[in-house]
Amino acid sequence: MRLSGQLAVIAALGIAGLGGWYAYQGFFGKAENQTAASPRGRGAAGPASVEVDTVKTGRIVEIREAVGTLRAYESITVTAKTAGVIDKIGFEEGQKVKAGDMLVQLDAAERRADIEQTTAEANRAVALRNEVAIKLERAQTLRRSGAGTEAQVEDLTAQVKSLEGAIAAAQAQRKAAEARLEDLTIRAPFAGRVGTRSVSLGAYISPGTRITTLDDLSKVRLDFSVPENILGRLKPGQTVNAASAAYQGRVFKGTVSTIDPRVDAVTRSVRLTAEFDNPDEALKPGMFLTVALEVQAKDDAVLVPEEAVVSEGLRHIVYPVKDNKVERRVIRIGQRQNGKVEVLDGLKTGETIVVLGVQRVRPGGEVIARPLGSGTPAAPTSAPKSASQPSRSSVSSPQAIGTANAAEQK
Repeated sequence: MRLSGQLAVIAALGIAGLGGWYAYQGFFGKAENQTAASPRGRGAAGPASVEVDTVKTGRIVEIREAVGTLRAYESITVTAKTAGVIDKIGFEEGQKVKAGDMLVQLDAAERRADIEQTTAEANRAVALRNEVAIKLERAQTLRRSGAGTEAQVEDLTAQVKSLEGAIAAAQAQRKAAEARLEDLTIRAPFAGRVGTRSVSLGAYISPGTRITTLDDLSKVRLDFSVPENILGRLKPGQTVNAASAAYQGRVFKGTVSTIDPRVDAVTRSVRLTAEFDNPDEALKPGMFLTVALEVQAKDDAVLVPEEAVVSEGLRHIVYPVKDNKVERRVIRIGQRQNGKVEVLDGLKTGETIVVLGVQRVRPGGEVIARPLGSGTPAAPTSAPKSASQPSRSSVSSPQAIGTANAAEQK
């Protein structure tokens, strides 16, 4: 029994060793098969697949952004020039008025009485002057006939001149009274929209009292500032695009009307004023707007897609392709607009550059170049199986090859 037990143990050990040998062969045969099938395993990676585009020219506009505040084209605070009691209010709050429309009428009874008094004085002086003029004419006739005296003629002539002076003074007083009467009528100096009123009918107001506001909103002015380094490229008539948080998605177009002749010594900026048509009066004085000033436009700017430009610190890199080989080149860029970048130096029109796949290329390396938008080319096919590989390893190798290709595509 002891001998048979020993023989059983020896048989079991032999079977276990044979099974381990077969397992060893199967595992390492599979690994060798994968190594032979994978391009990485052979140490020879294929060319990277990239999408390329041709460098072209196009229109690009240099934009400078700022913020500004709106004000009405014309704006005043309506006040009284003279003291008085409000007799009539001729407007409604928020109403549009025309130039010359009556806004407020003060009590004018006293002024009308003054006018009547000065008119009466002028008429009395005219009547006296006419009477003395008749006497003067008779005295001159008697003097020519020898019945009259020279002294009488001179006296009547002096009376006529005195009365003419009195007439002129009375007429001047009447004009002054009429002017004071006109001051009691407050009119709109220009067409616009009135604001809220601060007075009521029958109220006594003194000079300078605020009555309401008047704004011409058919146009508005926008004040904003830009850096002084673009002063040489500023001129009236440049286009200004503005946007407000109150009107999402709406862009207001205006033009530069005034360039301040002075530069702010503290901020080193130049103040500009732009004018906007405002037919629907959507823009209100005091609103805050973001501004995009079109400083300069280029119709023949060299443009490349933004995806083609790689930033390395302060440098910008592109990868031109010639004869399926990649070059690394430093460029100098300008404006960015609508997914395009302006190239100031380093590229010429007609050159081909890598747009998609720049992370997979190296200077001097070969690439498989496809036109931009054509899609990624298919993955390379697997290597042929070796006839000397064991059958168990050959069964498991397709899964390994597929995994290797997926990793290569990534």
